[in-house]
Amino acid sequence: MDNRILVLDDDPGILQALDLSLTYCGFQVRAILSGDNVFRMIDDFEPNLIIIDYLLRGKTGGEICKELKNDPRKKNIPVIMLSAHLDAAQKYSEFCYDAFMSKPFDLNVLVNEIRTFINPDVIVIR
Repeated sequence: MDNRILVLDDDPGILQALDLSLTYCGFQVRAILSGDNVFRMIDDFEPNLIIIDYLLRGKTGGEICKELKNDPRKKNIPVIMLSAHLDAAQKYSEFCYDAFMSKPFDLNVLVNEIRTFINPDVIVIR
């Protein structure tokens, strides 16, 4: 089953924690710190889901999401937006992400949210 997840966050600690945790849960993960090459990475990795932090250096995660959703070849890839800034949750109509999770988040809740979009056999951490 397809279970490739691309994670984009400019906080190395969060990125490493997501990479390790989601890999442990049975997902294939590519983790990147910068949105500079995100579209090339999407073309190469062909993720089934993308997790993006809202606040990034340069383009925001919202702007990247908006570009994804405006690209006919990428618009159907589900995007989970992460942010510690709750005002980002109110910007769905602008950025069209598929789900929003506030930081800090519970890993079980995140994995269950991922499973609503892709359904691999995953280990749920308790």
